[in-house]
Formats: sequence, C-alpha cells, structure tokens
Amino acid sequence: MNSVLIRCQSCGSVNKVLKEKIQSKPRCGKCKTKITIPNRSIDISSGDFRREVLSDPGTVLLEFWSPTCGHCLRLNSVLDQIAAEKAGLLKVLKVNIQNDQHLAYQFGIRGVPTMMLYRGGKKLNEISGALPKQQLEAWIHSTVAL
Repeated sequence: MNSVLIRCQSCGSVNKVLKEKIQSKPRCGKCKTKITIPNRSIDISSGDFRREVLSDPGTVLLEFWSPTCGHCLRLNSVLDQIAAEKAGLLKVLKVNIQNDQHLAYQFGIRGVPTMMLYRGGKKLNEISGALPKQQLEAWIHSTVAL
C-alpha cells in the first residue's frame, strides 16, 4: 500500500495521498486547502465519534481511558509518540470515559485503557491494558499494514 486515504477537514473530500508525500503538507484535490494531518492523539466525544472513527477512510487507533487511571496517564506519551511517528498513516483518538460514559457503555468498556483499531470505519481488533510501546506497535502491525 503506497498511499493512504485522508479526509480534508475543510470540505470533507477523501484524498488519496502517497506515503512519501505526507510530510510535504499535501493539498486537497477538491478545495486546494492544506490537508491537516494530526501528529498527536486527539480527544473526542460521542458527538465526534461517527465523523472521526466510523466515517474516516483511514486507520484509527481509538483508546478509552480515564484521568484517574495511572496506566492510562503513562500511556498518553506513548500514544502521542506513535501518533507523531505514524502521522498520516494512523490517527490516534482518545475517549475519556468519565466525560463520555454513554460511549463507554455502548462499547462495553469494562477496564481502561482499552484500545480498538479501525480501518475505513470497520473495527478490526481490540486490546486492553497498558502495553509498552514496542508491544503496542507490534499489535497494531499484526492487525494492519501501515
């Protein structure tokens, strides 16, 4: 896979971007604005879920977490590192279960951190627990080729 699909935040168009062009700030083929490529984890809520996860054409790592969970807090820097290293290839999103209990209930979250991988809006895999960075990357790569 030499390209990735990235949705333009301005007009909503899906753009096919060559992997080697991700760092050169590509422009949307429709509206010509620069495509915003997140390079850190992003907090979302149930209001954002459909747009950011289910309607996203690319690969999404979704974490359910809590600010009272020490493992979750330690995992924050790992997820930000992965988001920066895989910018354009993997979007890292986080749901605070204390702020969005409805979404946590909807997904049957029983423990945090819980992570799910999506591609093209389809859930591919799920794992619970605070994994070290290398194990988390191995889990991601065992599920999707980035």
